[in-house]
Amino acid sequence: MAATAGCVGSLLGTTGSDDNEIEPVEPSEPRKGTPGEFYTLVERNDLSVQSLRKDGSDLVLVYESNAATESESTTELEVITTVYNENLVKNDAEVDMLYAEVANPFDGQAHGWGVKTEWCERYNAAVEGSAEDGGNESSSDDGGSSDGTEDDDGPGNTEPESGNTSADDGATGNASANETDGGAAAASTAAMVLMSNVFNSRVYAEDLED
Repeated sequence: MAATAGCVGSLLGTTGSDDNEIEPVEPSEPRKGTPGEFYTLVERNDLSVQSLRKDGSDLVLVYESNAATESESTTELEVITTVYNENLVKNDAEVDMLYAEVANPFDGQAHGWGVKTEWCERYNAAVEGSAEDGGNESSSDDGGSSDGTEDDDGPGNTEPESGNTSADDGATGNASANETDGGAAAASTAAMVLMSNVFNSRVYAEDLED
């Protein structure tokens, strides 16, 4: 993760070509998964985007944080990561990584962080596998809920849902319940791994002093 943090730090405060600037685009139905849609959906989550630009196969986002505490800052990271995953990664937007810079960090807040597409892909594969193992492929994506808002069950929400248990107390029912519990646990673990990678990429003021 140190290498990722170093890459994030090297991009903080840099400016790219105006030709690479991305403008907000009204999201389509179904989502096309474009950077312009990503821009708009981040702002729909009450975060002001200062700029979004392409840097090779990566995206560089500069946003204004509304956080006053570390907990609130963490929530913002989770929200942006979910929007990135739901709208770019799941739509094969051909973006390798998102670099995020906080334009107005409070004292002690991370100045920047990043999320790699491959981290999200591993999370998505684990969630898909757990759904198949549990025999329940219900999804929160119903066509209009792919904005990655805080209400969505994205990687920032690591608590497994508790479904209704079967009235059958036999061996078959118990096995099914165990499979469902195991699938939910696997999805929860995958979410924690994803967010741990994101948190470990954070760059603070002291990291930039050198």
